[in-house]
Amino acid sequence: MSYMRMRWVSRDGRVAVERRYHSARAMALLPKNKERRARKEAETCLTQEKVNARLREERLVFLCLDNFVLGDHYLTLTYRSKAEGGGDVPEAAQVRADFERWKRRVRSIYKREGVPMKYVSVLERIGGGGRPHGHVLLPELSHAALKEVIAAWPHGRVKVETYQGELEDAKKLMAYFVKEGVDKETGSGRVMTSRNLVRREPERVRVSRSDTYRDELVPPPGYDVVKAYSREGYTSHGYAFSTGFFVRRKGAGEIFAWGGLEHGRVRDGASGARDGRGVVADRGGGVVRRGDVLSRDGTARGSGVVRR
Repeated sequence: MSYMRMRWVSRDGRVAVERRYHSARAMALLPKNKERRARKEAETCLTQEKVNARLREERLVFLCLDNFVLGDHYLTLTYRSKAEGGGDVPEAAQVRADFERWKRRVRSIYKREGVPMKYVSVLERIGGGGRPHGHVLLPELSHAALKEVIAAWPHGRVKVETYQGELEDAKKLMAYFVKEGVDKETGSGRVMTSRNLVRREPERVRVSRSDTYRDELVPPPGYDVVKAYSREGYTSHGYAFSTGFFVRRKGAGEIFAWGGLEHGRVRDGASGARDGRGVVADRGGGVVRRGDVLSRDGTARGSGVVRR
């Protein structure tokens, strides 16, 4: 056994992610490799708690990239302070009830507008430490409908910002959503997502063709490494891991069948060649091998072939 590899490609093909790591199922077997990895334990060691936190944030980033686009709404809902005519800080149960009531009102507005209401949201400071407030990411509405959404929150102000839809926006926003951590007693900091979000599972395979992997991050053809979000380090057991985020170059004329086409497990049933947000499956029903590059006419070329 060698190592585990996770790959994920956004539905529109703009972002690709690859993680390589050792696990109990895939460890370096040669003594020289075990020794080489273990010696680096003290350099950049991540505890399992930190790893889990990063994975939670990463899953939310995937949801944002697959479900939200430029022009969608990022709202912050607050309660009035006493200086603004508000009352005492509401209890956690009251905050949750107010937020759920607001979502029901908003859902009816989206239904009337013919736009599916999907969201990612979080309530913060509902257990103390300041005035409670909520953040929510929603699909774009008309200006008139958005005013109704704002008016549906009678407890204070609603700040509206425009979601930009890029990897940087998804990363920063989801890092902000999870920054507080979850208070199990009050639910403060727990990120909530709607059931109708497209949820695509990454491809995970065990790579056994070599005993270890290259340390450098190699982007797919037509993509560049995003160094700000890519990282390499060592687990608490001293074994290396790496996570690479890659962004497609503007004007690239090919669609890379690295993982998004090959596994493409879309839970909402989307499986056609194009759905308006990118290629999600080989439209001819053939098998696209790893590393194949698809031209826009659907034919593969490069390191692999398409079998019909």
